[in-house]
Amino acid sequence: MNPEAALLLILLSFLRGVFAQVPITALTEATAVEDYQGSGLLEVEQEDEIRDTYWSGTAPLCFGGCRGLHKELKKDNCGDSDCCWMGYKSLCRVNCGNPDVDFNGMVSGSDWWVGSVVRYDCRLGFVLLGDPAGACQSNGKWTPKPSCLRVCHLGRVEINERDIDGTCTSTCPDVKSYAVPLNHQCSRIENCRTKEPGWKGWFSRCNNCDCDCFIPCGR
Repeated sequence: MNPEAALLLILLSFLRGVFAQVPITALTEATAVEDYQGSGLLEVEQEDEIRDTYWSGTAPLCFGGCRGLHKELKKDNCGDSDCCWMGYKSLCRVNCGNPDVDFNGMVSGSDWWVGSVVRYDCRLGFVLLGDPAGACQSNGKWTPKPSCLRVCHLGRVEINERDIDGTCTSTCPDVKSYAVPLNHQCSRIENCRTKEPGWKGWFSRCNNCDCDCFIPCGR
């Protein structure tokens, strides 16, 4: 093979590798331009779902790296068994990042890759409402986090007005007519009374209410 032909072969392989770096998207429709429009564009078929994990980089000239929701899990010059002459391949996987947690809550777990599970807990004096386990989903988001509410004397729970009807007022609302939001897993709050705002409110911008303990649904 003469040098010109060898150089052309390397160039074609390089172009093939560049176009293979872009991960498959979640679009379900094929994009195309009709022949009669004279654009010369080729129809591009796209998969139904984003892959949670994939290798980026195509031999023989590999350019690794991840984009979007995916982060680089590891590097390898052979990767999925097709080795690179130059460069490396990246094993890309969905990563949800640091999970969000309430001010009075804690989260344990350092694995934030798709399918990973973390555990939520509340600081002393607070009760956890919601699922204590959080999971990293394929869309790059964690499942909804639980809430931490203060447990007061005589078995009462302190709740913010905003948690009752989504608004903030200067006085405690009459909550006997309100049903507690489903994410609190409760049926109704009774006998709410005004609580002094300030330091005891733990930096809350709204007045708080001392209310009877929640009644879990189904009991």
